[in-house]
Amino acid sequence: MASSTAERLRKGFWLNAALLFLAMRSADALNAVTGLWLVPRGLDEGALGAVLPLTAFGAALAVPAGVLSTVFSRTLCRAAVNGDFAVVRGLLRDALGASLLFLGLALGLSAAAMPWLCRILRTPHAPAGYLAVGSGLLAAFVPLVLSALQALGKFGALSAASLLAAPARFAAMALLLPLAGLSGYFLGQTAPLAVQLAVALAVLWPLLRGNASRAWRAEAPEMARYGLRAGVGALAGAAQGMAAAFAIRHALPEADSAGYYVLSRFAEIATYCGGTLGAVLFPYAVAASERGEDSARLRNGVFFAMLGGGALLALLFLALLPPLFRLLPGCAPYAPAAPLGAYLTLAVTLNAACAAHFAHANARGDFRYLKYVVPLALGGSALYLSLPCRTLAGMLHLLFLTAAAQTLCVAADMARARRQRGRDCQA
Repeated sequence: MASSTAERLRKGFWLNAALLFLAMRSADALNAVTGLWLVPRGLDEGALGAVLPLTAFGAALAVPAGVLSTVFSRTLCRAAVNGDFAVVRGLLRDALGASLLFLGLALGLSAAAMPWLCRILRTPHAPAGYLAVGSGLLAAFVPLVLSALQALGKFGALSAASLLAAPARFAAMALLLPLAGLSGYFLGQTAPLAVQLAVALAVLWPLLRGNASRAWRAEAPEMARYGLRAGVGALAGAAQGMAAAFAIRHALPEADSAGYYVLSRFAEIATYCGGTLGAVLFPYAVAASERGEDSARLRNGVFFAMLGGGALLALLFLALLPPLFRLLPGCAPYAPAAPLGAYLTLAVTLNAACAAHFAHANARGDFRYLKYVVPLALGGSALYLSLPCRTLAGMLHLLFLTAAAQTLCVAADMARARRQRGRDCQA
């Protein structure tokens, strides 16, 4: 019986993943046009190179809101699996209120840090910093309502949100980049998030209006412990990401930091498949954990699909990016850096596959990965900020080195867990 249930779980996972994949990849085609044509044409080298570090700063301030989203999402999935929809209502209402509190705190911190941030990033665009924080907070908040759709199995609504978000981003960027430059970029980034939020709330509104139960608060101590451990991992990752983004902006010439931005738009295509699978994997892993079932096969499928897909994409970019950069008007100035695109794609692939492993572990409340993730993140941050890498190639060597070290640790972690399952079966 357990075997047949697990088989249905896997079939449902891949079917919903395929549905969401088709919708999200259709949206990504338009997002690619936005990122590779509109943005490089609308921003000069100095502004283009500031995009990623400002984004990383906003993402770092959004970590508490993101952890809140993860904690509530997991409890939300568990309540939905058990059919406790009054608890789902109470969770959503309380989570929305708590997110608004985090929004106010993060905006206050950003106001204090903005003069230093603009100086270190060599940009006078203080409004862009505030908008980057707002965009980052919204990006941390939206997954909360999207996870409610996941928990309720409304993958059609998730697909619709993805399809509608891409045109909203394109239209906003086309309108605002010529008018407001870097500030217009971050305003444009909020457009797809606002669309996703509107779609999710429209679907969830009937649920939010019903009777709510705050019975989940009895689990608050356990949720706080879970959130603390998830927060440690999220803060470590955010610190490493911000250190890398700041090093790229601060240590490299503006042309190289802008070139990195353009290369990263291609390299992040390697995360598309994983982002889709990860969105479906989390609620399925929570559901499997609630039923006492193993979801390692699902996790392994996602992990190796991402590694294989990223490796193939890197080979494709190795051949296609140099001539493609010369043809695209926004990318032509960065054509000398094009051969490095395949190298960056491999680094992004490794990080994305590891992130899927960590998301699966979070879903099941297994935080043993923190034993190696935190030291690696702190060590990587120190390397980015201390080593005098003055070339784009040198910086990519560091990015790949830290990604490879993390992947080796994840592989060892997976092998250890497999051996433990084997011993448990024999017992």
